[in-house]
Amino acid sequence: MFGKILGNKSDNKEEQTEVDSNIVERVSKMNLSDMRLYVNNKITGFEISVEGLHEVLKRLIEPINDKGEYYLKQDDMDSKKKKAFELILLISKSKKISLESLELIEKFIEVYKEIIDEYDGKYKEIYHSRFRKAIEVAIINIQTISQVNKKLDVLK
Repeated sequence: MFGKILGNKSDNKEEQTEVDSNIVERVSKMNLSDMRLYVNNKITGFEISVEGLHEVLKRLIEPINDKGEYYLKQDDMDSKKKKAFELILLISKSKKISLESLELIEKFIEVYKEIIDEYDGKYKEIYHSRFRKAIEVAIINIQTISQVNKKLDVLK
């Protein structure tokens, strides 16, 4: 009881670790369609969170094996590439996005630069510029959320 009053949140940390491991486990088993459903908050019993978005992005940009292969490969079907690109754009519009997630989106662009450029050239798309614009919009959203939180803190 006094721990809560004094700000000791050791019980919450244990719960947080359990939730985080649950998020990591569930996201690691998702395909692109499931990730899209998660980001759209369409999976019942599994609400979208900042940590969840972070894990989805990490799954896309971290090497999946010791050979340094990533989730998307040069020889993957174009529909898989497009789904991944659209997922990134969807994440950038999310209200649960954080600065860490923005950094991971930038890393996604760096890791998959060749694939993005090839796809843009092949299909006359403009994903590279759409990613940059999405990052700018996400930064504005983060700033707005931050300002609202500051106002709420003042009102408390």
